[in-house]
Amino acid sequence: MFRSIIPKDDRFFDKFDHIADLTVQAAEVLKAIIGGGDDVERLARKVKTLEHEADEAVHATMEHLHRTFVTPLDRSDIHRLAMQLDNILDLTDAAASRIALYQPKGVPEEAPKLALVLLDSAGVVREMVRLVRRMKEQADRILELSVEVNRLENEADQIRRSAMARLFREEGDVFEVIKWKEILEYIEGATDRCEDVSDILQGIVIENS
Repeated sequence: MFRSIIPKDDRFFDKFDHIADLTVQAAEVLKAIIGGGDDVERLARKVKTLEHEADEAVHATMEHLHRTFVTPLDRSDIHRLAMQLDNILDLTDAAASRIALYQPKGVPEEAPKLALVLLDSAGVVREMVRLVRRMKEQADRILELSVEVNRLENEADQIRRSAMARLFREEGDVFEVIKWKEILEYIEGATDRCEDVSDILQGIVIENS
C-alpha cells in the first residue's frame, strides 16, 4: 500500500531507456564492422562515442540517485541495472576497438552470427527495459523476454565455442587465432551482460508482483 503512494520518478526510467537504446546502436555498428564495413576505424570510433554517451548517462543516473530520497525501484537495483547496461556497451566497444586495432586478415564465418545474436539480445533487453516502468501490467511479457535472453546467451556461447574449435583446427596463423579469441570473447561477454540485465529485471518484477 505504501508503494502505491510513492511518487514515480520517470527520470530513472528515461535514463535506462536511453542507455538501452545506445546498446542496440552499438551492437548494430559492431555487426556492420564484422560484416565488412568500409571504414572499420570510423565505425569503431562511432561505437566509442556511444560508449562515452552511455557512461555519461550512467553518471547522471548515479548523481540523481544520490539526490533522490524516494525512488521508484530499490536503490541497489537501480545501481546494478545502470552498471550492467553500461557493461554491455563496454564489452561491445572492446570488441570493436580490438578489430580496429588488430586488423585481422579475415573474419571467421561464425563471427557475423555471434554479432547478430548480440544485436538480438540487446534488442530484447531494450524491450524489457522499456516495459519495466509498467511492470504491473507487463510482468508476464518481461518474464517471457527473460527466457529469450537466456536462450540467446546459450546460443552465443555455443557459437563462440564452435568458432574457436574451428580456428584451432583450420587457422594456420596463430596470431589470427589469438586476435579472434579475444574479439569473440568480448562479444560473447556482452551477451552475458545482457543476461545479467535480464536477471535483474526479472528479479525486480518478481519482488514487486
